[in-house]
Amino acid sequence: MIKIYTILSIVCSIFLAADLRSDEKNDSAEKTQEKQCDNSSKVKELRSNLGIRFLFMNDDSAPLVHVRVAFKYSGSAYMERAKCGLPDFYSEAVFCGCDKYTKVQFKKKLKDIMALGSCYANGDSIVFSITFPKIVLQEAASLTNAALNKPTFEKNEVKRIQDSIVGSLQSYDWNPRGFAECMFLPAIVFKSHPYETYYGSVENFAMLSIDDLRKYKTDYLVVNNAEACVFGDISENEAKDLLDRIFRNVPKGVAAKDTVSDTKPLLKAEEKVYYEQSPQSTIVFAMKTERHNSANRYVAAILNMIFGGGMFKSRIMSILRSKEGLIYRGGAGIVHMNHVSYITGLLETDNSKVKKAIESIKKIIKDLRKNGITNEDLEFAKSNIKGSILVGMRTSDDLCGFYFREMLLGNGVTALKDLLDGINNVKLKEVNDLARKILDENNIPFVIIAGNKDD
Repeated sequence: MIKIYTILSIVCSIFLAADLRSDEKNDSAEKTQEKQCDNSSKVKELRSNLGIRFLFMNDDSAPLVHVRVAFKYSGSAYMERAKCGLPDFYSEAVFCGCDKYTKVQFKKKLKDIMALGSCYANGDSIVFSITFPKIVLQEAASLTNAALNKPTFEKNEVKRIQDSIVGSLQSYDWNPRGFAECMFLPAIVFKSHPYETYYGSVENFAMLSIDDLRKYKTDYLVVNNAEACVFGDISENEAKDLLDRIFRNVPKGVAAKDTVSDTKPLLKAEEKVYYEQSPQSTIVFAMKTERHNSANRYVAAILNMIFGGGMFKSRIMSILRSKEGLIYRGGAGIVHMNHVSYITGLLETDNSKVKKAIESIKKIIKDLRKNGITNEDLEFAKSNIKGSILVGMRTSDDLCGFYFREMLLGNGVTALKDLLDGINNVKLKEVNDLARKILDENNIPFVIIAGNKDD
């Protein structure tokens, strides 16, 4: 099954929050941001007794604990080409029996203790996540350990999952956006680079075996390759003990190496069309932006917010939807990965309006490049980002997710303060200079999943 990977930075994902328009709401946002900054001052970097580095924050506002564990340099980009689909396959198959539990029994055990567990993989890493009530801490640790340490890979269940993924790889009509963003677009903009594909060919994916899954676990799911976040109603010592319980008997192993090189998206004028029987077309495109470790990261965030961030006053929504009526939905987000950052844009429209929508988005980009933005645009974008942070980080789970993503990009305990300060300090000239530097309406690759070619 094609998943929309959790690879967007928080600066992208918060843009999907609601637009806060009134002064009263903005005043509330200011106060809440102050509270969030106070909470962020509680974030600490610690090490468990096994030596696992993790970010920690105590929050007793709710009796819940949130744990996220990443195994670095273990995503699809770090596999040999014929087996690049292995991390995603593992993330789907890992709960097919764990220790003494069958798949059904393991799922029931999680449900019985009101725990939510999941696993996903992307181009860079594989990630395990679990949230549970503090009162069942020991049971949750034991079940997570079973998933990490003793997956049994029930043969019939694994085969069913593999067949399902193989089938979905050959039928993109049920999730056109997922295919466009995760397969078709990367194949164009990262050609001949390890980020080119998450799955590889259907033939190679179909040949992956349970032995491959077991070897992947041995090579990558080891203590020395792990980083974590533990947030919630838990003390420092309890958090250290929790991680040691989760990793009990997991081999120390050898830390994986970062074998992937930095790259830039290959951008040129191109339209690649895939046909499906549907009255609606999905258009996905890529553009340049600044890397996650660039001094211009926050300038790029402001520019993207104005261009296509999650607000109705963005250029995409205000012009293509509200003014011209060309799209049902649209936007743009920044994707930060270990070795590249880029913007991915989305337009959903009627089949008959694809050409006009593409022409219009190019005009918007050209106007931003030539004429830039106004000070009013800048201040509105700053306020909207702050409001989005308010919506996006109200709980310790939200904060855990934010700091976890930042940690994987090399940032630490000051990540939230750095974000707010960075946005506040952006100057109008910086945004307009960056627009002139990186925007190019004449070199944009478009992937179009459109209606039947005979329409």
